[in-house]
Amino acid sequence: MSLIQPHISIIIPTYNRAHCIGVALQSVLDQSYVHWECLIVDDGSTDASKAVINSWVNKDSRFQYHTRTRLPKGAPTCRNIGLAMAQGSYVIFLDSDDYLLPHCLEQRVAEIEKNPGYDFLVFPMAIVRTGVIRKQEIPVCEDYLIPFLSANLLWQTMCPIWKTSFLKTLNGFTEGYPRFNDPELMIRALLTVVNSDFKVFADFEYDTVHIRETNLDVKFINKVYNSLLLFIPDITMALKQSHKINYKKYLAGYLHLWFRYIFTPTKSKNPKQSVQLLVLFYRQDIISFRKMFNLMLRLFIYVSTSLLMKQPINKLNYKYLYL
Repeated sequence: MSLIQPHISIIIPTYNRAHCIGVALQSVLDQSYVHWECLIVDDGSTDASKAVINSWVNKDSRFQYHTRTRLPKGAPTCRNIGLAMAQGSYVIFLDSDDYLLPHCLEQRVAEIEKNPGYDFLVFPMAIVRTGVIRKQEIPVCEDYLIPFLSANLLWQTMCPIWKTSFLKTLNGFTEGYPRFNDPELMIRALLTVVNSDFKVFADFEYDTVHIRETNLDVKFINKVYNSLLLFIPDITMALKQSHKINYKKYLAGYLHLWFRYIFTPTKSKNPKQSVQLLVLFYRQDIISFRKMFNLMLRLFIYVSTSLLMKQPINKLNYKYLYL
């Protein structure tokens, strides 16, 4: 091991998380590796977040409290503000309702020492569902770009540890996305590197825990919809600029995600957003006119029967329809 230990910057965006951010901050404080700084960037909280966070700043000077001082509002902007101030050679992003296990930083630093040339390393996480913690397995892939383009998100924001200099060449997160800012960054990163520039430790035990959201209210649905309107054209353009435009067919997975996990579970009777998304995917040449027409017909059947029947006829969930 080198005599100089790498310094890690942990960046936490937060908004009205006074009730839960203490778990995330305690998990940072409990790290067996001590050479870290933690930058908490507040997105304009109206609850007691500032007081709660400052109590941790007073407890340990490695914690720093900052506020978002520019637009647009949102976690991507807060993460970029933190990235601009980060003093560490490496960066980990942590959401304010998730947490690190005590060995997380020590394990990652040990692998950095063995693999100093990589731009980022990826470690497994666990997901909490109905109070049960289970590891999310990362399958071994020849091309990790394809799953992320297909809406098969193999890891979450806190799983990579990034070389700070590499993240800055990517200009951090794309700001203004209500959702999908994690896969958008990963897609750009994977378009930039080759397999020899990063490493996935799929066989390691998880060192972080993600609390999955299950809220499907109107506000959440609108965030997903508005994000897709930005995400799909942006990623299509990124693929074109990287001379991988043939990969855009995989983006149809996000259309399947919309119908399978957002639209039909809510039993929505308003098809306007779905129609507009179908047109968007067609205009971006991700789906054919024939496929768009077929899905429009299935959407019409679903909405019509939802008005007339207790259980609508749902022919939108099958993945093969989108491939």
